[in-house]
Amino acid sequence: MSTVVRPFRRVPALRIPVIPASYWVQSPLWDGFWMFSAIWGSLALYLLSAAIGWQQAATALFLGNGVIAVFHSYSTTFMVLGSSRLRDARAAHHTKYVKVPIAIGAVAMAVGVYTGLTLSFPRSARFGYELWPWFVYLGLFWVGHFFHFAKQDFGVLTIYRSRAGQRDARARQIDQAYAIAMMMAIQPIMYVSVGVSSPLGEAFYSLVPISPATMQTAATWAFALAYALTLGVVCVEIARPACSLPKLLYYGVMLAHPAVFYFVDTDLKLYFFTTYLWSHWFVAIGLVARINVNNYRQTGAEPRRAHLRHWLTIGAIVGVVWLLMGDLDHLTVFSGRDYRERLSNVTSAQGLFVGIALGALLAEQLIHYYCDRHLFRLRDPEIREAIGPLL
Repeated sequence: MSTVVRPFRRVPALRIPVIPASYWVQSPLWDGFWMFSAIWGSLALYLLSAAIGWQQAATALFLGNGVIAVFHSYSTTFMVLGSSRLRDARAAHHTKYVKVPIAIGAVAMAVGVYTGLTLSFPRSARFGYELWPWFVYLGLFWVGHFFHFAKQDFGVLTIYRSRAGQRDARARQIDQAYAIAMMMAIQPIMYVSVGVSSPLGEAFYSLVPISPATMQTAATWAFALAYALTLGVVCVEIARPACSLPKLLYYGVMLAHPAVFYFVDTDLKLYFFTTYLWSHWFVAIGLVARINVNNYRQTGAEPRRAHLRHWLTIGAIVGVVWLLMGDLDHLTVFSGRDYRERLSNVTSAQGLFVGIALGALLAEQLIHYYCDRHLFRLRDPEIREAIGPLL
């Protein structure tokens, strides 16, 4: 009886993501700390909570958040409006880098002052259309917020796409569509579904005839869509000859953004800060530090002196801002749950002060959005020439 030997079927080789060698040469520790803070920050939060408990870990987290947030906001604002590196760009494009930021600040102050002078919250849960200045105020912040985060996520993917040598337009289009869908469509749904009593949530449910229960159902579908989109871009990336592991990791970070909202009723809600806010803040702080330190080194400063000069400069700005605006945090007008109680007690005599405070908070954010957008928009020739080599 003869035995028939069948040839082995050739199984397609599994593509395993390979980190480009240039990535490791370009400082993996730097990338790991600044670009992927969502990963180590979440691990640190887990270990801290295991050691001292969730309540104590949350307290420690909140203490550091304020400083990190201000560092991130004023890092990009300083770089565009005050750094020596962009002095020539400001002189050549005075409208873009000087007049427009001043105009944004003036409009924000006007909106804030008018809102403060006309603010009169009702006792009921819903707001009426007579509070349209309040809706405009929140709209400017939150639309800018989600757009700002979407553009930064796309920017990070662009960095790693460039490092992996992915120059085709299709790769760029996929990353751009994914970032916009995740942050401009899915994330607002997730936020409103859990932030029912937040300023944005109450304004949304006052204007849109939909119930919180319906929004929770919409959030479930939105999270399922986020998972499906992420699975899709991961599969496309793995199939690429020049697959980028950092891109794959960052897709996971972006999926974590809606995930923390979906699981908000569990202890995972604290990871909102590490996976969402820290991820955004540390990227901005790290990239600006890299730009400015390299700028000082090009002018002849030694590495240690360049680092010291950068951090002392940003630290001094943050210190001044903290002295001037630190007491305004109690207004908690963007996401605080007790904002209505605080602002409902404002008297007519206090309206102007509250309006100035609201305007200052809004101006700080909108100018930061604008500066961040232009600083990392390497399509602008003057930015590409001044900033590109330093990255």
